[in-house]
Amino acid sequence: MRRLRRVDERVMRAMTSLGCRALDEVMPRASRAADQLLVWWLIAAALRVGGDPRSRRAAVRAALAMSVAGTLANGVRIFVFDRERPPKTLGGRRPGRVPDSPGFPSGHSAGAAAFATALVCEAPWRVSVPVAALASLVAYSRVYIGAHYPGDVAAGAATGVAVALALRGLPIAGDS
Repeated sequence: MRRLRRVDERVMRAMTSLGCRALDEVMPRASRAADQLLVWWLIAAALRVGGDPRSRRAAVRAALAMSVAGTLANGVRIFVFDRERPPKTLGGRRPGRVPDSPGFPSGHSAGAAAFATALVCEAPWRVSVPVAALASLVAYSRVYIGAHYPGDVAAGAATGVAVALALRGLPIAGDS
């Protein structure tokens, strides 16, 4: 475990050393936009209201996957793992308050990956590709601002992908 932690710390230093004014502006906003899964709920609502039938159905599945993955990651983090969040000395740019709850796995990354994976599997590419890019930005932002180690984000993303793939066969209203 010590070896994995050292690798995680090295990767984090590398990821946060890329600082520039543009990243310092964008990353905290990307991270905050995903607080309470807000950006994903807004996208799902927009797709339900204005999307084609395929996108509307994908929005329901994506919201379900995101909800399950976020709940699972947050529950596991609180009740199973007790990994501290990265210290400021590792280079994260903490623009605001970083939660003092355990950091493994990342709930932001789990929700983002679940939502994006569900859309990639079902929605048209013109919808799913930008959402997948946004999910990647949110995941990277969690490391960049110092809220999570890269391993926390990777575990959260893996959780989200797994949940979305597991729910693929679940019947959703409008399935044919």
